[in-house]
Amino acid sequence: MENRVFAASCPDYRPEEVRQAVARIFEACGGAGRFLKKGRRVLIKPNLLLAREPEAATTTHPEIVEAVAELFAAQGAAVTIADSPGGPYNPLMLSRVYRQCGMEQAARRAGARLNRDCSSSPVHFDGYKPRDFEIIRPVLQADVVINIAKMKTHMLTYFTGAVKNLYGTVPGLQKAAYHSHMPGQQEFCRMLVDLCRCVHPDFSLIDGVEGMDGRGPSGGRVRKAGFLLASESPFAADLAAMHLCGLNPERSPVHTFASAQGFVPAEAKRLEWLGDPVVPLAEPFVPAAGRSRRSESVINRLPGGLRQPLRRVFIAPPRVSERCIGCGRCARACPAHAIVVQNGKARVQPGGCIRCYCCHELCPVRAIEI
Repeated sequence: MENRVFAASCPDYRPEEVRQAVARIFEACGGAGRFLKKGRRVLIKPNLLLAREPEAATTTHPEIVEAVAELFAAQGAAVTIADSPGGPYNPLMLSRVYRQCGMEQAARRAGARLNRDCSSSPVHFDGYKPRDFEIIRPVLQADVVINIAKMKTHMLTYFTGAVKNLYGTVPGLQKAAYHSHMPGQQEFCRMLVDLCRCVHPDFSLIDGVEGMDGRGPSGGRVRKAGFLLASESPFAADLAAMHLCGLNPERSPVHTFASAQGFVPAEAKRLEWLGDPVVPLAEPFVPAAGRSRRSESVINRLPGGLRQPLRRVFIAPPRVSERCIGCGRCARACPAHAIVVQNGKARVQPGGCIRCYCCHELCPVRAIEI
């Protein structure tokens, strides 16, 4: 079990601050060059959930991606930046996301390449149960995968960091299909653990300079935290992040499943902390709360066959506010096809909604309320 976590204080996103923090993390773990023993094709996988400016704290900040890419490029690596955002996965959508999230300039300055290959291949993995994952091609072609996540709360999974970030290795609307086949929180989170083990990133880094709490991963509040965390274990990186931002790991199904299988310690005090001294935030992150979260917790304790019918009874479906601009992104992303756009506004059909909150994640104007 890998339980080492590397921490670096980073008060803001000024380029020099970020470069120094990233350099300290990689120096503490033996240098970027040691990862290149497997080969020189390096894939950086940021969180590019949707086309949104870096200041919104929804996506991995481009300064961190640039600093990591520079380190590997200086070692002679061929660096590619790739992700599959929510919604359709095609070159036009990728270009829009790269531009809005600041990745175009980051890649150009660092000498990295932005992936525009939207092909994928199936990969079989025997985990909690046998699974056939569809994985985007640049991940499969890489010798080294560097996973750079964003530290955020999550409406469905409680926390999203290094493990959940790897859901972006599944292409486009295939992610919606997974939600449709696994509508319950528990089964979905077991799948995330298996997917993380299947992709098996070589190093995971979490952007905690600024994170998001409340109704994450895209509709919450920007929170300054002032640190970077990294580990060769994405499970350990996430446990460290939850500890520092004041979230309870026992409420994260991803963590509890991974801990039960021996992939990560149950408690942060069993991690080996290296690098800069960092302490938990004085004001903890506020999790996604409310009646829906409490009902979800109770329903998850019931037998599997009862969970989804009861979720539809006791958990209210998302609501569409007056901010809706009728763009249709929520309808295209809905795995249950329970959203229609009529008269320029989206409308959720409660009977078909599976409460996966994909619509909430991907709304560009935060018009979906939970």
